[in-house]
Amino acid sequence: MLIITVQVNAPAGQAVGIKEDLAMYLERFGDIRVVSVTEEQPQYRQMGLYDARQPQRGKKK
Repeated sequence: MLIITVQVNAPAGQAVGIKEDLAMYLERFGDIRVVSVTEEQPQYRQMGLYDARQPQRGKKK
């Protein structure tokens, strides 16, 4: 038995189509069973926003 792990950098929402295409291609080499498919969303950095209405800490008026 051969276990193949693939990481694809594709647009979000295309996991099912990519899985089907890979499965159809690999069927020519023997029986295939897709064990799992996961889709990870990109993580963006979050920045805090400065609120000018609130006094800053550590500064004297």
